[in-house]
Amino acid sequence: MATQGNGVKSWSFSRWSDYNKCPYQFKKKHIDKVPEPENPAMARGTAIHTAAEDYIKGRARTLHKELGTFKEEFKGLRDLYKTPGSGIVVEDQWAFTQQWQPSGWKDWNTTWVRIKLDCGVRLQDDETLVFKPIDWKTGKYSDYKAGEYILQLDLYALAAFKMVPDIEEVRPVLAFTDEGVVYPKDEEPIVFYKKDEKMLQNKWEQRVAPMFKDTQFKPKPGKHCDWCQHSKAKGGTCKY
Repeated sequence: MATQGNGVKSWSFSRWSDYNKCPYQFKKKHIDKVPEPENPAMARGTAIHTAAEDYIKGRARTLHKELGTFKEEFKGLRDLYKTPGSGIVVEDQWAFTQQWQPSGWKDWNTTWVRIKLDCGVRLQDDETLVFKPIDWKTGKYSDYKAGEYILQLDLYALAAFKMVPDIEEVRPVLAFTDEGVVYPKDEEPIVFYKKDEKMLQNKWEQRVAPMFKDTQFKPKPGKHCDWCQHSKAKGGTCKY
């Protein structure tokens, strides 16, 4: 699935989400590199992710107040991080070639997909090796976005199978720090098995294919037009 000369060379979940929402806005942001206005919510999210990393790694003595909804969980992760050979990773940058071979995050020539992992824990569940990716999310959980959440979880699962090939199961979760809500719930986990790896790979290759083949990047009108800087209402170049 090579680049078709349209300027798209690599992807991530957020890039694919942008394209899926509106190809025109995606082009302006990721290909034309049009600067976007400051986003306070994004800046806050970055600050909270940094605070989470600093606490788990022991660089901060106290837990940031906005992470207090998961106080015990963060303490457990911090203790685990101190344990040699625990298998925990924090703010890991996973990158893969088009053949799903691990590559360098800043390898602009061969890296095809990049996946940022906030935290990941290797577990032993009876005789089963399990990997648990954790994604910290600011803001509130929304049932409306459940489909998007599941897609993000299965990309984490695929990446985990590629990066940690001896694991047998992946049980990813999204942790919403503003509310202390975990998706999916512990009692109703979404579990991916090693046998699912090829299926997940095929599905993601199919999902991103249009983004690499697109040569027109037509706008897709919707609610997002209300705050898009390229919209007609805001004096942008889009016809909507």
